[in-house]
Amino acid sequence: MTFDLTVIIPTFNEEENIERMIITVNSICKENEISEEILVVDDSSADNTIPIVKRLMSDYRFLHLIVRTQNPGLSPSLYDGIINAESDLVQCIDCDFSHPPEKIPVFYHLLKEDGYDMVIGSRYIKGGAVVNWPLLRKVLSSGAALLGRILIPHVNDSGSGFFAINRGILKDTLLSPRGFRMGFEILGKAHWVKVQEIPIIFRNREFGQSKLKGSIIYDFLVQCSSIVQYNLIAHKSTNIRRAWKIFLRW
Repeated sequence: MTFDLTVIIPTFNEEENIERMIITVNSICKENEISEEILVVDDSSADNTIPIVKRLMSDYRFLHLIVRTQNPGLSPSLYDGIINAESDLVQCIDCDFSHPPEKIPVFYHLLKEDGYDMVIGSRYIKGGAVVNWPLLRKVLSSGAALLGRILIPHVNDSGSGFFAINRGILKDTLLSPRGFRMGFEILGKAHWVKVQEIPIIFRNREFGQSKLKGSIIYDFLVQCSSIVQYNLIAHKSTNIRRAWKIFLRW
């Protein structure tokens, strides 16, 4: 069976959200005549997430499951989903409804019809916002976004976890996924030409616990270093090298 789009949902102990998210994504895709594969990538959940998905798989032929047992984390989970997707067009979305699933058709049509390599749901352009975030998280996210703009010119929210790509941009690309910013990793190393941001309202989860860890800052700094080395040493991306030439003139 061929699919128009693969929707990747990373999970870890998401029993309160996973069934509703699968049903919601399927309903939205069906309404918009998008044939979707839903690929749940689970980090060995200890709750009922995996049994719930397996139960739904008996009714939904488009629903697939990967259970990971090594190298836990959001970015490694998304990477496993991307390389195992059955469609060349891939959408990544959090399971906790912090990302608005009703935007999926917008992402899809920008990739399919308008030929964009990557589409990002942005909190930091006109019309975008975050709701009910604590002050510390706002400060950390805004600071990371500013640094991201130095490395990735013209992209306001390189750290967004709500993004879609054409997998063709990953050909001959060596990714090192870590932490929470898989989209940033792709922007920093992949062979993209056209990237579009669309505004989203990011809302804190209603059910379940956040997966953010204290190591998030360290992971982000290591990731920045990796992207710089990849581009300045391996010379893979003219976009990043051009940005760093501007930065070094300061």
